[in-house]
Amino acid sequence: MKELKEFNNQPGSNNNKNDVRVTNNFTLNINLGDPLNLFALISGIIIVRILVKKRKVKRKKM
Repeated sequence: MKELKEFNNQPGSNNNKNDVRVTNNFTLNINLGDPLNLFALISGIIIVRILVKKRKVKRKKM
């Protein structure tokens, strides 16, 4: 670190000192509920995708 030189306060001299301290805390909590509910949601999405794909294949054959 650099050494700071201190000046004597004399008339006509300007001694300004600024101290800035910043503390940032960021917390993100994600609560997805019970694991069973999450599993049911994911499996439901997968089942709907499979059904939609089967329906599209049947329409193409006609």
